[in-house]
Amino acid sequence: MRAVIVLCTLVLCSACNKKTDPKVSSEPPPFKIAEPQREQLQKAKEVEQTLQKAAEAQRQVVDGQTASQSEK
Repeated sequence: MRAVIVLCTLVLCSACNKKTDPKVSSEPPPFKIAEPQREQLQKAKEVEQTLQKAAEAQRQVVDGQTASQSEK
């Protein structure tokens, strides 16, 4: 029984001391998993900004027309 406990302890300790492979770079690979989704999100934000500018311009035109009609 004592031999089993010692053997398990040695196995657990040796697993914790595993050295990294020198061939493997420690630098993580570039994060490109969701790149297409990020590109689409950026495009959607640009479209939203364009729509907001157009809505603001239209609002100013309408306000200008209503102001000129109320002056008459």
